[in-house]
Amino acid sequence: MYYLQSIYNKDLVHLFIITSLVCGLEFCTASAFTYIPPILLKAGISETLMTWLMGCGPLLGFLFCPVVGHASDRCRSRFGKRRPFIVGFCLTIIFCLILIPQSESIGQLLHAPKLGLCLLVLTCILFDFSAQACFNPCESLIYDVCKGTPQEASCFFVYSFMTSFGGCLGYLITATDWTDSFLSKYMQGQEKLTFIVILLFFTMTLCCTLISANEKIYDSIIDDQISTTETHLLDSLFLIHFLKYIFRSISNSVHTIITMPCVLRRLTLAECCSWSAIMTFNLFFTDFVGQTVYMGDPSADEFAIERIRYDQGVRAASYGLLFHCIVGALYAPFLKPLINQFGYHLTFSFSMFIFAISMLFIYISRNIIIINIMASLSGLGMASLTSIPYTLVMTYHANREIYFVDNPVIQTRGIGTILGILDSTYFASQIISSVIMGYIMLIFKSTLSYIVTSFVLAICSLWFINRIVINRHQLQELLKTDK
Repeated sequence: MYYLQSIYNKDLVHLFIITSLVCGLEFCTASAFTYIPPILLKAGISETLMTWLMGCGPLLGFLFCPVVGHASDRCRSRFGKRRPFIVGFCLTIIFCLILIPQSESIGQLLHAPKLGLCLLVLTCILFDFSAQACFNPCESLIYDVCKGTPQEASCFFVYSFMTSFGGCLGYLITATDWTDSFLSKYMQGQEKLTFIVILLFFTMTLCCTLISANEKIYDSIIDDQISTTETHLLDSLFLIHFLKYIFRSISNSVHTIITMPCVLRRLTLAECCSWSAIMTFNLFFTDFVGQTVYMGDPSADEFAIERIRYDQGVRAASYGLLFHCIVGALYAPFLKPLINQFGYHLTFSFSMFIFAISMLFIYISRNIIIINIMASLSGLGMASLTSIPYTLVMTYHANREIYFVDNPVIQTRGIGTILGILDSTYFASQIISSVIMGYIMLIFKSTLSYIVTSFVLAICSLWFINRIVINRHQLQELLKTDK
């Protein structure tokens, strides 16, 4: 009862406003990525090439996300540490949202269809990278604002709720058939209308976060250790110096990932396997329903019955992803009391076990109602994955002299760098998913392989989850074993 009463307070309302950009980002990715795979397929890109292209954005994120986190920790802009990076990524997202639905028209206007196709591919990759990488400074901003406040223990459960809520709105937009509406006809199709709605909503959430976040510019513990040359990164705009900094930072980031402390290594392995399962499902579920359940063909002519069935399947699958996010949003507020009652291991494992069972039923059934019910239950895994690892990282970072005892260098790093490592794991999972699915599709040539892969990865994640270090006693036992 006390937990439910604590929801209704001024500080938590403020936290919801601060995390509104997270909602907007998830709204972008949920709605845009429902359309992006079909858009690429309709443009003439093969299924295998499409899965590999979907791995390019995450590859950039894997390389650059720790760089972004490291740079934001050392930023001395008068606008704050995190906001300059947030604005940079968000402007890129807005640019891509404008170009993606218009790329084909631009190619036709210039009488260069290949140029339009190249523009589509490049903006999709850039959008993928920017939308996902922007989560890192947002997570760091949430941590900075909540650190030392009563909301510190709950901030990433609110974060989890807002990501699921943003996904709900995104999939609701894509699941709605606007084809016969006046706006759809005026905008020359549902896809273009959807991207305009995404653009408007995303801009609103960006403004809410930038205005409401009273960001702390200096960290008295970390900032004193930063050299003068590093603190003026944003002032160094010369291309050669910038490229040197990028290459040096990537090298340092890769070294940091390789030599990460044992507790982070165990956490990132569990997160990577879990994210790989969920991302395989999220990225390819609409294609699976369109082709396998509805027996459609995305490469058929626009008014062919196979193409119509495929589009109907994509919309039907969007409802499944919508329910997936609704269940995640409803489950997120209960995670904290469940963790207090049953612990991190059991709560996290239960969520991924339910996800695995859902994949099994989706593989067996061809009834869209059953499939969407199972898709909704898979939201339990998403809710746990967007809150539990970040909560543990906050604990690790607050007690870094204890948890990072095997890596003194990491002890001097800010939260942005640590979250960058965690986010790199998320990107690595997308790379693994895209590359694996590219080869699996070449071998089996069936969208059923998407669901089988998600199931296998979810089962594997259960073993890694139970190896996560959650307290000092467990760490001490682990260190004794290593000795």
